[in-house]
Formats: sequence, structure tokens, C-alpha cells
Amino acid sequence: MRIYSIKPKFQKLLEKDRDLLVKLKVSPTTINILALIVSIIAGLILAFSSKNLYSLLLIPFLAYIRTALNALDGMVARKIKAKNQKFGEVLNEFIDRLSDSAFFIGLAFAVYTNTILCLFALVCILLVSYLGIVGKAAGGSRQYVGLMGKADRMFWLSVACIGVVLFSKTEIINWFLWFVIVLSIITMTKRFLSIKKELYKK
Repeated sequence: MRIYSIKPKFQKLLEKDRDLLVKLKVSPTTINILALIVSIIAGLILAFSSKNLYSLLLIPFLAYIRTALNALDGMVARKIKAKNQKFGEVLNEFIDRLSDSAFFIGLAFAVYTNTILCLFALVCILLVSYLGIVGKAAGGSRQYVGLMGKADRMFWLSVACIGVVLFSKTEIINWFLWFVIVLSIITMTKRFLSIKKELYKK
């Protein structure tokens, strides 16, 4: 089951948080920037985690916060019927990619990580996201199909970090990166074919 499939239930859980942010007049852009700050903090923790592997236990928490903020920015924008929602969507996608990069570039600097493998995984991640939005730019819909979307990446990274601490095996991170690469390639293929099918019908 994809993590994205539980998005409606996840958003339901965040409704009180959304209402609080609306009451406090926190803008969607501010929420996006907070998500990026959280991601940069997570990247720094990953980069220096070899000094204290227990610091990796912070990653599931930060990954959850990043995912929640990414959901809340859209929820708040829709609630307040924000102006310039189209530009807001562009800003959201851009900051999302910066956030992904912050996590994985930080991970690439960890001494136990295969740097080339990590950077290749990041390229695959960015291409998955690109295929998610390019279909819409071509006149189709935003693509979410596949097993390695944003929420999936955060979930499996969290699992990998917990695994490193539980089993004291840092090589789990490189296994995780191979997992991301393989599932990202599968996801890219599915999204590409889905876009092709949709646009050929138009």
C-alpha cells in the first residue's frame, strides 16, 4: 500500500492544526518555509549522525513534521482561498524539491553513506517529482502513481534510520538507497506511461 493512499485520513487528523494556523494568520508560504527549515535541520543531523547514531531517532519525528507541514500548506491555502494559488503551487513544488535535497544531501555527507549512490538516489527522486508535475504542465493531471512518492520516501528513510539504531548496522542506509533507486525507477516508468496514456486521449 502506498503512503499517499492514506492522505485523506492524514489530512483529517490535521484539520485542528489547519484551523489553528488559519486563526493565527500563518500564510501557506510561511508553512512551506518552516518545512524547508525542518528539512535542513534533518539534513544536518544526518550529515553528522556518525558521531552519535542515536541522533537518527530524531529523523522519523522531523520527517513526520516535514510531511505534515507539506500537507498543511495546501489545506490552509484552500481554507482561506489564498490569492495567487497557481504561483503558490509553483512555490510549493520548488520548496518541496529543496526539502528533498536537504534530507538526501545531508545523508550523502554521512561518513557511512556511499556518496555517489546517495546522489544518484537524489537524482531519481527529483525525476520522480518532475514526472509528477510535467504531465499537468502539458495539459494533463498531477501524477501521484507509483511506490516512491514524497511521503513514501520520508517513511522509508525513517524506517532505515530506526533500523540503523536498533541493529547498529550503518550499511542499512546504503540498502535503503538501493531500495529508493529501484522503486523510483519503477515509479518513473509508471508515471511516464500514465502521462502518455492520459495525453493521447486528449
